[in-house]
Amino acid sequence: MLSVSLLAVLSLVLALVYWELGVRKLKKLPPGTRPLPGPRGLPFIGRVHDVPSAATWLKFWEWSKAYGPIYQMEIFGTVHVWISSEDIANDLLSKRGSIYSDRPDIPNLPDNRTSGDYLALLGRTDDWRRQRKVSHQVMSRPTAESLYHYPAVECKRLLYQMSKDASSYMAHIEQYTSRTISRLSWGAPHFADELRVGTFGLLETISPSGAAPNVVSPLSYLPAWLSPWQQVENARHAREHRFFRHCCDSVKSSMSKRTAAPSYMKIFLEEKAKHGMRDEEGQYVVGMMAIAGALTIGSPLQSYILAMCHYPEWQVKLREEMRSVCGERCPEWKDREKLPMLRAVMKEVVRWRPPVPTGIPHRLEQDDVYDGYHIPAGATIHALEWGITRNPLVYPDPENFNPNRYLQPSYPTFRSPLSQFPSLKGHSQFGFGRRTCTGVDIVEQELFLAMGGLAWAFDISKKKDEEGREVEVPKDRYTSLLIAKPERFEFECRLVREDMGLGLEEAWREVNGGEVRDRGDGEGEGGGEEVLSLGTPEGGSEKDWESGNEVEEELVVKEVGGEVNVCCPGAWR
Repeated sequence: MLSVSLLAVLSLVLALVYWELGVRKLKKLPPGTRPLPGPRGLPFIGRVHDVPSAATWLKFWEWSKAYGPIYQMEIFGTVHVWISSEDIANDLLSKRGSIYSDRPDIPNLPDNRTSGDYLALLGRTDDWRRQRKVSHQVMSRPTAESLYHYPAVECKRLLYQMSKDASSYMAHIEQYTSRTISRLSWGAPHFADELRVGTFGLLETISPSGAAPNVVSPLSYLPAWLSPWQQVENARHAREHRFFRHCCDSVKSSMSKRTAAPSYMKIFLEEKAKHGMRDEEGQYVVGMMAIAGALTIGSPLQSYILAMCHYPEWQVKLREEMRSVCGERCPEWKDREKLPMLRAVMKEVVRWRPPVPTGIPHRLEQDDVYDGYHIPAGATIHALEWGITRNPLVYPDPENFNPNRYLQPSYPTFRSPLSQFPSLKGHSQFGFGRRTCTGVDIVEQELFLAMGGLAWAFDISKKKDEEGREVEVPKDRYTSLLIAKPERFEFECRLVREDMGLGLEEAWREVNGGEVRDRGDGEGEGGGEEVLSLGTPEGGSEKDWESGNEVEEELVVKEVGGEVNVCCPGAWR
Protein backbone atom coordinates (compact mmCIF):
# COMPACT_ATOMS: atom_id res chain seq x y z
CA MET A 1 0.00 0.00 0.00
CA LEU A 2 1.39 3.39 -0.96
CA SER A 3 2.12 5.79 1.87
CA VAL A 4 -0.09 8.81 2.34
CA SER A 5 2.87 11.17 1.80
CA LEU A 6 3.78 9.55 -1.52
CA LEU A 7 0.19 9.74 -2.70
CA ALA A 8 0.10 13.40 -1.69
CA VAL A 9 3.21 14.11 -3.78
CA LEU A 10 1.77 12.23 -6.76
CA SER A 11 -1.46 14.16 -6.39
CA LEU A 12 0.42 17.48 -6.38
CA VAL A 13 2.40 16.52 -9.48
CA LEU A 14 -0.76 15.48 -11.29
CA ALA A 15 -2.45 18.72 -10.27
CA LEU A 16 0.43 20.78 -11.65
CA VAL A 17 0.40 18.84 -14.92
CA TYR A 18 -3.35 19.28 -15.09
CA TRP A 19 -2.85 23.02 -14.56
CA GLU A 20 -0.06 23.36 -17.10
CA LEU A 21 -1.94 21.52 -19.81
CA GLY A 22 -4.52 24.27 -19.64
CA VAL A 23 -7.49 22.26 -18.46
CA ARG A 24 -8.31 25.21 -16.24
CA LYS A 25 -8.72 28.05 -18.71
CA LEU A 26 -9.70 31.48 -17.50
CA LYS A 27 -12.46 32.80 -19.70
CA LYS A 28 -13.53 36.35 -20.12
CA LEU A 29 -17.10 36.83 -18.99
CA PRO A 30 -19.63 37.49 -21.75
CA PRO A 31 -20.53 41.18 -22.03
CA GLY A 32 -23.16 42.31 -19.57
CA THR A 33 -22.69 39.40 -17.17
CA ARG A 34 -21.01 39.08 -13.80
CA PRO A 35 -19.60 36.11 -11.92
CA LEU A 36 -21.60 34.42 -9.20
CA PRO A 37 -20.59 35.41 -5.68
CA GLY A 38 -18.85 32.89 -3.50
CA PRO A 39 -15.90 32.20 -1.21
CA ARG A 40 -12.49 32.79 -2.73
CA GLY A 41 -10.01 29.98 -2.48
CA LEU A 42 -6.45 28.98 -3.22
CA PRO A 43 -5.38 28.49 -6.84
CA PHE A 44 -6.78 25.27 -8.30
CA ILE A 45 -7.67 23.56 -5.00
CA GLY A 46 -10.16 26.27 -4.03
CA ARG A 47 -11.61 25.93 -0.51
CA VAL A 48 -11.41 22.16 -0.23
CA HIS A 49 -9.45 22.56 3.01
CA ASP A 50 -12.42 24.37 4.58
CA VAL A 51 -14.95 21.65 3.80
CA PRO A 52 -15.34 19.42 6.89
CA SER A 53 -15.28 15.65 6.62
CA ALA A 54 -18.63 15.40 8.44
CA ALA A 55 -21.91 17.27 7.90
CA THR A 56 -20.55 19.05 4.82
CA TRP A 57 -24.03 20.38 4.07
CA LEU A 58 -23.83 22.63 7.12
CA LYS A 59 -20.74 24.36 5.70
CA PHE A 60 -22.35 24.80 2.28
CA TRP A 61 -25.44 26.20 4.02
CA GLU A 62 -23.25 28.59 6.03
CA TRP A 63 -21.74 29.90 2.79
CA SER A 64 -25.21 30.18 1.30
CA LYS A 65 -26.30 32.44 4.14
CA ALA A 66 -23.20 34.58 3.51
CA TYR A 67 -23.28 34.75 -0.31
CA GLY A 68 -26.92 34.24 -1.21
CA PRO A 69 -29.26 31.54 -2.57
CA ILE A 70 -26.96 30.82 -5.52
CA TYR A 71 -23.17 30.98 -5.26
CA GLN A 72 -20.13 29.26 -6.71
CA MET A 73 -16.80 27.92 -5.55
CA GLU A 74 -13.99 26.06 -7.23
CA ILE A 75 -12.50 22.76 -6.12
CA PHE A 76 -9.62 21.18 -8.05
CA GLY A 77 -10.42 23.10 -11.22
CA THR A 78 -14.17 22.36 -11.26
CA VAL A 79 -16.73 25.08 -10.67
CA HIS A 80 -19.42 24.05 -8.17
CA VAL A 81 -22.65 26.05 -8.03
CA TRP A 82 -24.75 25.73 -4.88
CA ILE A 83 -28.47 26.56 -4.90
CA SER A 84 -30.49 26.88 -1.69
CA SER A 85 -33.69 28.26 -3.24
CA GLU A 86 -36.31 25.89 -4.61
CA ASP A 87 -37.47 28.57 -7.05
CA ILE A 88 -33.97 29.00 -8.50
CA ALA A 89 -33.49 25.23 -8.63
CA ASN A 90 -36.72 24.88 -10.61
CA ASP A 91 -35.78 27.78 -12.91
CA LEU A 92 -32.51 26.11 -13.85
CA LEU A 93 -32.87 22.35 -13.36
CA SER A 94 -36.49 22.04 -14.49
CA LYS A 95 -37.29 24.90 -16.86
CA ARG A 96 -33.84 24.78 -18.49
CA GLY A 97 -33.58 21.02 -18.27
CA SER A 98 -32.32 20.74 -21.85
CA ILE A 99 -28.90 21.97 -20.68
CA TYR A 100 -28.98 21.21 -16.93
CA SER A 101 -29.86 17.48 -16.97
CA ASP A 102 -26.40 16.00 -17.42
CA ARG A 103 -24.49 14.32 -14.58
CA PRO A 104 -20.92 15.18 -13.53
CA ASP A 105 -18.03 12.75 -13.66
CA ILE A 106 -17.39 10.80 -10.47
CA PRO A 107 -13.59 10.43 -10.22
CA ASN A 108 -13.69 7.05 -8.49
CA LEU A 109 -16.36 5.56 -10.78
CA PRO A 110 -14.87 5.36 -14.29
CA ASP A 111 -17.26 6.08 -17.14
CA ASN A 112 -20.27 6.66 -14.87
CA ARG A 113 -21.64 9.10 -17.47
CA THR A 114 -21.16 6.81 -20.48
CA SER A 115 -20.99 3.13 -19.51
CA GLY A 116 -24.73 2.47 -19.28
CA ASP A 117 -24.31 0.65 -15.97
CA TYR A 118 -25.56 3.40 -13.66
CA LEU A 119 -28.93 4.80 -14.68
CA ALA A 120 -29.17 7.51 -12.01
CA LEU A 121 -25.57 8.61 -12.64
CA LEU A 122 -25.57 8.41 -16.44
CA GLY A 123 -24.97 11.49 -18.53
CA ARG A 124 -27.71 12.80 -20.80
CA THR A 125 -27.04 10.14 -23.42
CA ASP A 126 -29.15 7.90 -25.63
CA ASP A 127 -28.52 5.06 -23.15
CA TRP A 128 -29.95 7.21 -20.35
CA ARG A 129 -33.04 8.15 -22.37
CA ARG A 130 -33.72 4.52 -23.30
CA GLN A 131 -33.11 3.15 -19.81
CA ARG A 132 -35.16 5.84 -18.09
CA LYS A 133 -38.07 5.12 -20.43
CA VAL A 134 -37.86 1.39 -19.69
CA SER A 135 -37.63 1.93 -15.93
CA HIS A 136 -40.67 4.21 -16.02
CA GLN A 137 -42.68 1.70 -18.04
CA VAL A 138 -41.68 -1.20 -15.79
CA MET A 139 -42.63 0.69 -12.63
CA SER A 140 -45.87 2.17 -13.96
CA ARG A 141 -47.27 -0.83 -15.82
CA PRO A 142 -50.83 -1.47 -14.58
CA THR A 143 -50.00 -5.01 -13.51
CA ALA A 144 -47.37 -3.56 -11.19
CA GLU A 145 -50.22 -3.20 -8.68
CA SER A 146 -49.66 -6.88 -7.97
CA LEU A 147 -46.23 -5.94 -6.56
CA TYR A 148 -47.57 -3.59 -3.95
CA HIS A 149 -48.33 -6.25 -1.35
CA TYR A 150 -44.59 -6.74 -0.86
CA PRO A 151 -44.06 -3.68 1.40
CA ALA A 152 -46.98 -4.81 3.59
CA VAL A 153 -45.45 -8.28 3.99
CA GLU A 154 -42.06 -6.91 4.95
CA CYS A 155 -43.60 -4.34 7.29
CA LYS A 156 -45.06 -7.19 9.36
CA ARG A 157 -41.57 -8.65 9.65
CA LEU A 158 -40.13 -5.26 10.67
CA LEU A 159 -42.68 -4.80 13.45
CA TYR A 160 -42.12 -8.33 14.75
CA GLN A 161 -38.34 -7.84 14.78
CA MET A 162 -38.65 -4.50 16.57
CA SER A 163 -40.82 -6.13 19.23
CA LYS A 164 -38.09 -8.69 19.90
CA ASP A 165 -34.97 -6.50 19.76
CA ALA A 166 -35.39 -2.78 19.14
CA SER A 167 -31.70 -2.15 19.87
CA SER A 168 -30.94 -3.64 16.45
CA TYR A 169 -33.22 -1.12 14.77
CA MET A 170 -30.64 -0.15 12.13
CA ALA A 171 -30.33 -3.74 10.93
CA HIS A 172 -34.10 -4.29 11.00
CA ILE A 173 -34.76 -1.16 8.94
CA GLU A 174 -32.04 -1.97 6.40
CA GLN A 175 -33.50 -5.46 6.04
CA TYR A 176 -37.00 -4.04 5.57
CA THR A 177 -35.88 -1.77 2.74
CA SER A 178 -33.58 -4.24 1.01
CA ARG A 179 -35.97 -7.20 1.26
CA THR A 180 -38.87 -5.11 -0.04
CA ILE A 181 -36.96 -3.83 -3.06
CA SER A 182 -35.52 -7.32 -3.61
CA ARG A 183 -39.05 -8.70 -3.87
CA LEU A 184 -40.10 -5.83 -6.14
CA SER A 185 -37.07 -6.22 -8.39
CA TRP A 186 -36.68 -10.00 -8.59
CA GLY A 187 -39.71 -11.51 -6.85
CA ALA A 188 -37.96 -12.93 -3.78
CA PRO A 189 -36.37 -11.60 -0.57
CA HIS A 190 -33.30 -13.82 -0.48
CA PHE A 191 -31.33 -11.52 -2.83
CA ALA A 192 -31.41 -8.83 -0.14
CA ASP A 193 -28.21 -9.79 1.70
CA GLU A 194 -25.96 -9.38 -1.32
CA LEU A 195 -27.92 -6.32 -2.42
CA ARG A 196 -27.14 -4.62 0.91
CA VAL A 197 -23.44 -5.37 0.61
CA GLY A 198 -23.31 -4.13 -2.98
CA THR A 199 -25.35 -1.06 -2.17
CA PHE A 200 -22.99 0.07 0.56
CA GLY A 201 -20.01 -0.60 -1.70
CA LEU A 202 -21.43 1.65 -4.41
CA LEU A 203 -22.35 4.34 -1.88
CA GLU A 204 -18.77 4.41 -0.63
CA THR A 205 -17.52 4.58 -4.22
CA ILE A 206 -19.57 7.64 -5.16
CA SER A 207 -19.49 9.58 -1.86
CA PRO A 208 -16.97 12.42 -1.42
CA SER A 209 -16.20 11.15 2.09
CA GLY A 210 -15.76 7.59 0.84
CA ALA A 211 -13.05 7.18 -1.80
CA ALA A 212 -10.14 9.66 -1.76
CA PRO A 213 -10.22 10.47 -5.53
CA ASN A 214 -13.69 11.94 -5.07
CA VAL A 215 -12.11 14.67 -2.93
CA VAL A 216 -8.63 14.88 -4.48
CA SER A 217 -9.72 14.41 -8.09
CA PRO A 218 -6.19 14.25 -9.61
CA LEU A 219 -5.78 10.90 -7.83
CA SER A 220 -8.20 9.45 -10.38
CA TYR A 221 -5.48 9.77 -13.04
CA LEU A 222 -3.24 7.27 -11.29
CA PRO A 223 -2.89 3.97 -13.15
CA ALA A 224 -4.83 1.09 -11.63
CA TRP A 225 -1.71 -0.61 -10.29
CA LEU A 226 -0.93 2.53 -8.26
CA SER A 227 -4.48 3.21 -7.13
CA PRO A 228 -5.83 1.09 -4.27
CA TRP A 229 -9.21 2.79 -4.70
CA GLN A 230 -9.46 1.76 -8.33
CA GLN A 231 -8.55 -1.81 -7.46
CA VAL A 232 -11.33 -1.96 -4.88
CA GLU A 233 -13.78 -0.39 -7.33
CA ASN A 234 -12.88 -2.84 -10.12
CA ALA A 235 -13.50 -5.78 -7.77
CA ARG A 236 -16.78 -4.25 -6.57
CA HIS A 237 -18.03 -3.69 -10.11
CA ALA A 238 -17.14 -7.24 -11.17
CA ARG A 239 -19.03 -8.69 -8.21
CA GLU A 240 -22.00 -6.41 -8.90
CA HIS A 241 -22.08 -7.57 -12.52
CA ARG A 242 -22.13 -11.24 -11.50
CA PHE A 243 -24.86 -10.59 -8.95
CA PHE A 244 -27.18 -8.78 -11.38
CA ARG A 245 -26.66 -11.52 -13.96
CA HIS A 246 -27.49 -14.17 -11.36
CA CYS A 247 -30.70 -12.35 -10.40
CA CYS A 248 -31.78 -12.10 -14.03
CA ASP A 249 -30.99 -15.77 -14.70
CA SER A 250 -32.90 -16.77 -11.57
CA VAL A 251 -36.05 -14.96 -12.73
CA LYS A 252 -35.67 -16.48 -16.22
CA SER A 253 -35.48 -19.95 -14.72
CA SER A 254 -38.58 -19.35 -12.62
CA MET A 255 -40.46 -18.06 -15.66
CA SER A 256 -39.60 -21.21 -17.58
CA LYS A 257 -41.12 -23.24 -14.73
CA ARG A 258 -44.12 -20.89 -14.46
CA THR A 259 -43.27 -20.24 -10.81
CA ALA A 260 -42.00 -16.66 -11.12
CA ALA A 261 -43.53 -14.15 -8.73
CA PRO A 262 -44.39 -10.66 -10.05
CA SER A 263 -41.30 -8.44 -10.31
CA TYR A 264 -39.73 -5.66 -12.34
CA MET A 265 -37.33 -8.17 -13.88
CA LYS A 266 -40.20 -10.41 -14.93
CA ILE A 267 -42.01 -7.46 -16.52
CA PHE A 268 -38.84 -6.48 -18.40
CA LEU A 269 -38.20 -10.00 -19.69
CA GLU A 270 -41.80 -10.31 -20.87
CA GLU A 271 -41.58 -7.02 -22.78
CA LYS A 272 -37.91 -6.80 -23.74
CA ALA A 273 -38.60 -7.30 -27.45
CA LYS A 274 -40.50 -4.03 -27.70
CA HIS A 275 -37.79 -2.20 -25.75
CA GLY A 276 -35.00 -3.41 -28.03
CA MET A 277 -32.77 -3.95 -25.02
CA ARG A 278 -30.41 -6.83 -24.30
CA ASP A 279 -30.70 -8.82 -21.07
CA GLU A 280 -27.38 -7.46 -19.82
CA GLU A 281 -28.61 -3.88 -20.08
CA GLY A 282 -32.00 -4.74 -18.62
CA GLN A 283 -30.48 -6.48 -15.62
CA TYR A 284 -28.54 -3.30 -14.85
CA VAL A 285 -31.64 -1.13 -15.22
CA VAL A 286 -33.47 -3.28 -12.67
CA GLY A 287 -30.36 -3.63 -10.52
CA MET A 288 -29.89 0.12 -10.29
CA MET A 289 -33.58 0.54 -9.43
CA ALA A 290 -33.00 -1.95 -6.61
CA ILE A 291 -29.91 -0.15 -5.34
CA ALA A 292 -31.71 3.21 -5.40
CA GLY A 293 -34.57 1.72 -3.39
CA ALA A 294 -32.26 0.08 -0.87
CA LEU A 295 -30.20 3.25 -0.44
CA THR A 296 -32.70 5.98 0.25
CA ILE A 297 -35.58 4.63 2.34
CA GLY A 298 -33.64 3.55 5.42
CA SER A 299 -32.55 7.10 6.24
CA PRO A 300 -36.01 8.65 6.81
CA LEU A 301 -37.15 5.63 8.83
CA GLN A 302 -34.20 6.01 11.18
CA SER A 303 -34.84 9.77 11.28
CA TYR A 304 -38.46 9.05 12.22
CA ILE A 305 -37.30 7.20 15.34
CA LEU A 306 -34.94 10.08 16.12
CA ALA A 307 -37.77 12.61 15.70
CA MET A 308 -40.07 10.67 18.01
CA CYS A 309 -37.41 10.74 20.72
CA HIS A 310 -37.52 14.54 20.62
CA TYR A 311 -41.16 15.12 19.68
CA PRO A 312 -43.02 12.16 21.27
CA GLU A 313 -46.35 14.02 21.33
CA TRP A 314 -46.76 13.26 17.62
CA GLN A 315 -47.02 9.54 18.37
CA VAL A 316 -50.05 10.22 20.55
CA LYS A 317 -51.64 12.33 17.82
CA LEU A 318 -50.93 9.68 15.21
CA ARG A 319 -52.49 6.92 17.29
CA GLU A 320 -55.60 9.03 17.84
CA GLU A 321 -55.95 9.55 14.08
CA MET A 322 -55.31 5.89 13.30
CA ARG A 323 -57.75 4.71 15.96
CA SER A 324 -60.50 6.89 14.50
CA VAL A 325 -59.93 5.42 11.02
CA CYS A 326 -58.61 1.90 11.59
CA GLY A 327 -59.96 0.95 14.99
CA GLU A 328 -57.48 -1.35 16.72
CA ARG A 329 -55.79 -2.69 13.58
CA CYS A 330 -52.54 -1.55 12.02
CA PRO A 331 -52.98 1.07 9.24
CA GLU A 332 -52.93 -0.22 5.68
CA TRP A 333 -52.21 1.44 2.35
CA LYS A 334 -55.92 1.58 1.57
CA ASP A 335 -56.35 3.95 4.56
CA ARG A 336 -53.98 6.61 3.22
CA GLU A 337 -56.61 9.14 2.08
CA LYS A 338 -58.08 9.24 5.59
CA LEU A 339 -54.74 9.58 7.41
CA PRO A 340 -53.38 13.03 6.47
CA MET A 341 -51.50 13.41 9.76
CA LEU A 342 -49.50 10.25 9.10
CA ARG A 343 -48.63 11.56 5.64
CA ALA A 344 -47.71 14.92 7.18
CA VAL A 345 -45.36 13.28 9.69
CA MET A 346 -43.79 11.29 6.86
CA LYS A 347 -43.23 14.41 4.74
CA GLU A 348 -41.92 16.42 7.68
CA VAL A 349 -39.34 13.73 8.50
CA VAL A 350 -38.01 13.96 4.94
CA ARG A 351 -37.88 17.77 5.20
CA TRP A 352 -36.47 17.95 8.75
CA ARG A 353 -33.62 15.52 8.01
CA PRO A 354 -33.32 15.10 4.21
CA PRO A 355 -31.72 11.77 3.24
CA VAL A 356 -29.49 13.47 0.63
CA PRO A 357 -28.82 16.86 2.27
CA THR A 358 -26.40 18.02 -0.44
CA GLY A 359 -28.68 16.91 -3.27
CA ILE A 360 -27.73 14.82 -6.31
CA PRO A 361 -25.55 16.99 -8.58
CA HIS A 362 -26.30 18.00 -12.17
CA ARG A 363 -23.84 19.16 -14.82
CA LEU A 364 -24.31 22.20 -17.07
CA GLU A 365 -23.72 21.37 -20.73
CA GLN A 366 -23.22 24.90 -22.10
CA ASP A 367 -22.61 28.41 -20.83
CA ASP A 368 -25.69 30.00 -19.31
CA VAL A 369 -26.77 33.31 -17.79
CA TYR A 370 -29.16 33.57 -14.85
CA ASP A 371 -30.27 36.91 -13.46
CA GLY A 372 -27.17 38.49 -15.00
CA TYR A 373 -24.82 35.88 -13.53
CA HIS A 374 -22.61 33.83 -15.82
CA ILE A 375 -22.58 30.07 -15.16
CA PRO A 376 -19.85 28.26 -17.12
CA ALA A 377 -20.31 25.08 -19.11
CA GLY A 378 -19.14 22.02 -17.20
CA ALA A 379 -20.10 23.46 -13.83
CA THR A 380 -21.46 21.01 -11.27
CA ILE A 381 -24.84 22.21 -10.02
CA HIS A 382 -25.97 21.26 -6.52
CA ALA A 383 -29.53 21.80 -5.30
CA LEU A 384 -28.63 22.02 -1.60
CA GLU A 385 -31.57 20.22 -0.05
CA TRP A 386 -30.57 21.21 3.47
CA GLY A 387 -30.75 24.87 2.49
CA ILE A 388 -33.93 24.53 0.43
CA THR A 389 -35.76 23.02 3.41
CA ARG A 390 -34.47 25.74 5.77
CA ASN A 391 -36.07 28.68 3.96
CA PRO A 392 -38.02 30.44 6.76
CA LEU A 393 -40.39 32.07 4.26
CA VAL A 394 -41.54 28.63 3.13
CA TYR A 395 -40.92 26.69 6.34
CA PRO A 396 -41.37 28.99 9.38
CA ASP A 397 -39.19 27.92 12.32
CA PRO A 398 -37.43 25.43 10.02
CA GLU A 399 -35.39 23.64 12.69
CA ASN A 400 -38.55 22.62 14.53
CA PHE A 401 -40.22 19.31 13.64
CA ASN A 402 -43.76 20.45 12.86
CA PRO A 403 -46.09 18.35 10.65
CA ASN A 404 -48.80 20.98 11.14
CA ARG A 405 -47.10 23.00 8.42
CA TYR A 406 -48.88 20.67 5.94
CA LEU A 407 -52.18 20.43 7.83
CA GLN A 408 -53.12 23.97 8.80
CA PRO A 409 -54.08 26.67 6.24
CA SER A 410 -52.03 29.31 8.07
CA TYR A 411 -48.79 27.75 6.78
CA PRO A 412 -47.46 28.48 3.25
CA THR A 413 -46.95 24.74 2.59
CA PHE A 414 -50.60 23.82 3.22
CA ARG A 415 -52.47 22.35 0.25
CA SER A 416 -55.95 20.92 -0.05
CA PRO A 417 -57.76 18.58 -0.18
CA LEU A 418 -56.26 16.70 2.75
CA SER A 419 -57.42 13.44 1.20
CA GLN A 420 -54.71 14.01 -1.43
CA PHE A 421 -52.20 16.24 0.34
CA PRO A 422 -49.68 16.20 1.89
CA SER A 423 -47.78 13.90 -0.46
CA LEU A 424 -44.16 13.21 -1.30
CA LYS A 425 -44.87 13.76 -4.99
CA GLY A 426 -43.15 16.92 -6.13
CA HIS A 427 -40.89 17.08 -3.06
CA SER A 428 -37.54 18.65 -3.91
CA GLN A 429 -35.71 15.72 -2.26
CA PHE A 430 -36.70 13.55 -5.23
CA GLY A 431 -34.96 15.69 -7.80
CA PHE A 432 -35.77 18.25 -10.45
CA GLY A 433 -36.86 18.22 -14.06
CA ARG A 434 -35.73 15.34 -16.20
CA ARG A 435 -33.82 13.82 -13.29
CA THR A 436 -36.81 13.45 -10.98
CA CYS A 437 -36.93 10.07 -9.22
CA THR A 438 -39.33 7.64 -10.91
CA GLY A 439 -39.92 5.56 -7.77
CA VAL A 440 -41.67 8.08 -5.52
CA ASP A 441 -44.84 5.95 -5.35
CA ILE A 442 -42.92 3.00 -3.88
CA VAL A 443 -40.98 5.23 -1.47
CA GLU A 444 -44.23 6.78 -0.26
CA GLN A 445 -45.85 3.41 0.34
CA GLU A 446 -42.87 1.92 2.18
CA LEU A 447 -42.56 4.95 4.46
CA PHE A 448 -46.31 5.21 5.07
CA LEU A 449 -46.61 1.56 6.12
CA ALA A 450 -43.45 1.47 8.24
CA MET A 451 -43.97 4.78 10.05
CA GLY A 452 -47.64 4.02 10.53
CA GLY A 453 -46.85 0.55 11.86
CA LEU A 454 -44.17 1.84 14.23
CA ALA A 455 -46.48 4.54 15.62
CA TRP A 456 -49.34 2.04 15.98
CA ALA A 457 -47.30 -0.63 17.78
CA PHE A 458 -44.61 1.20 19.75
CA ASP A 459 -44.12 4.11 22.08
CA ILE A 460 -40.66 5.51 21.36
CA SER A 461 -38.89 7.75 23.88
CA LYS A 462 -35.51 8.66 25.30
CA LYS A 463 -33.92 6.22 27.71
CA LYS A 464 -33.52 7.14 31.37
CA ASP A 465 -30.44 6.57 33.48
CA GLU A 466 -30.35 4.99 36.93
CA GLU A 467 -31.35 8.29 38.50
CA GLY A 468 -34.35 8.71 36.24
CA ARG A 469 -32.84 11.42 34.05
CA GLU A 470 -33.34 11.29 30.30
CA VAL A 471 -30.30 10.19 28.29
CA GLU A 472 -29.73 12.84 25.65
CA VAL A 473 -30.11 11.80 22.00
CA PRO A 474 -28.14 14.01 19.57
CA LYS A 475 -30.27 15.51 16.81
CA ASP A 476 -27.50 16.31 14.36
CA ARG A 477 -25.01 13.43 14.40
CA TYR A 478 -25.39 11.98 10.93
CA THR A 479 -23.11 9.83 8.80
CA SER A 480 -20.98 11.59 6.20
CA LEU A 481 -21.69 9.55 3.08
CA LEU A 482 -23.81 10.95 0.25
CA ILE A 483 -26.96 9.47 1.79
CA ALA A 484 -26.87 10.55 5.42
CA LYS A 485 -28.34 8.51 8.28
CA PRO A 486 -28.43 9.20 12.01
CA GLU A 487 -25.49 7.73 13.85
CA ARG A 488 -26.53 4.92 16.17
CA PHE A 489 -28.36 6.11 19.27
CA GLU A 490 -30.14 4.45 22.19
CA PHE A 491 -33.84 4.85 22.85
CA GLU A 492 -36.70 3.20 24.70
CA CYS A 493 -39.16 1.22 22.59
CA ARG A 494 -42.20 -0.18 24.39
CA LEU A 495 -45.26 -1.87 22.97
CA VAL A 496 -48.31 0.37 23.15
CA ARG A 497 -50.08 -2.59 24.79
CA GLU A 498 -48.35 -5.57 26.32
CA ASP A 499 -50.63 -8.02 24.51
CA MET A 500 -49.56 -6.71 21.08
CA GLY A 501 -46.39 -8.80 20.97
CA LEU A 502 -48.23 -12.05 20.27
CA GLY A 503 -50.30 -10.35 17.58
CA LEU A 504 -47.18 -9.07 15.81
CA GLU A 505 -45.70 -12.57 15.86
CA GLU A 506 -48.89 -14.11 14.50
CA ALA A 507 -49.08 -11.48 11.73
CA TRP A 508 -45.57 -12.40 10.61
CA ARG A 509 -46.32 -16.13 10.81
CA GLU A 510 -49.41 -15.63 8.65
CA VAL A 511 -47.47 -14.14 5.73
CA ASN A 512 -44.42 -16.36 6.23
CA GLY A 513 -46.03 -19.75 5.86
CA GLY A 514 -46.55 -20.33 9.56
CA GLU A 515 -42.88 -19.81 10.41
CA VAL A 516 -41.20 -17.12 12.49
CA ARG A 517 -37.77 -17.95 11.07
CA ASP A 518 -37.25 -16.29 7.69
CA ARG A 519 -38.08 -18.41 4.68
CA GLY A 520 -37.39 -17.91 0.99
CA ASP A 521 -41.17 -18.07 0.48
CA GLY A 522 -40.69 -20.24 -2.58
CA GLU A 523 -40.85 -17.19 -4.80
CA GLY A 524 -38.48 -17.39 -7.72
CA GLU A 525 -35.34 -19.47 -7.96
CA GLY A 526 -33.29 -20.03 -4.87
CA GLY A 527 -36.32 -20.33 -2.61
CA GLY A 528 -36.14 -22.23 0.61
CA GLU A 529 -34.93 -21.22 3.98
CA GLU A 530 -33.12 -17.94 4.26
CA VAL A 531 -30.48 -18.11 6.94
CA LEU A 532 -29.72 -15.11 9.15
CA SER A 533 -29.40 -11.95 7.10
CA LEU A 534 -26.16 -10.04 6.80
CA GLY A 535 -26.26 -7.10 9.11
CA THR A 536 -28.04 -8.87 11.95
CA PRO A 537 -26.25 -8.90 15.29
CA GLU A 538 -26.41 -12.68 15.41
CA GLY A 539 -24.12 -13.08 12.42
CA GLY A 540 -24.55 -16.44 10.73
CA SER A 541 -24.14 -17.77 7.22
CA GLU A 542 -25.32 -16.47 3.90
CA LYS A 543 -26.50 -18.10 0.72
CA ASP A 544 -23.73 -18.02 -1.84
CA TRP A 545 -25.65 -16.60 -4.79
CA GLU A 546 -22.88 -17.54 -7.23
CA SER A 547 -22.56 -21.25 -6.42
CA GLY A 548 -25.91 -21.99 -4.81
CA ASN A 549 -24.07 -23.39 -1.81
CA GLU A 550 -24.49 -22.22 1.73
CA VAL A 551 -21.20 -20.87 2.99
CA GLU A 552 -19.91 -19.80 6.34
CA GLU A 553 -18.32 -16.39 5.94
CA GLU A 554 -16.95 -14.29 8.75
CA LEU A 555 -18.75 -11.00 9.17
CA VAL A 556 -16.65 -7.89 9.66
CA VAL A 557 -17.46 -4.39 10.77
CA LYS A 558 -16.35 -1.65 8.39
CA GLU A 559 -16.59 1.99 9.38
CA VAL A 560 -16.67 4.65 6.68
CA GLY A 561 -17.54 8.26 7.31
CA GLY A 562 -18.78 7.48 10.80
CA GLU A 563 -21.22 4.84 9.58
CA VAL A 564 -20.78 1.34 10.94
CA ASN A 565 -21.76 -1.39 8.50
CA VAL A 566 -21.72 -5.15 8.87
CA CYS A 567 -20.64 -6.82 5.67
CA CYS A 568 -18.91 -9.87 4.35
CA PRO A 569 -15.23 -9.70 3.40
CA GLY A 570 -16.02 -10.91 -0.11
CA ALA A 571 -17.46 -7.52 -0.92
CA TRP A 572 -14.02 -5.96 -0.53
CA ARG A 573 -11.98 -8.53 -2.40
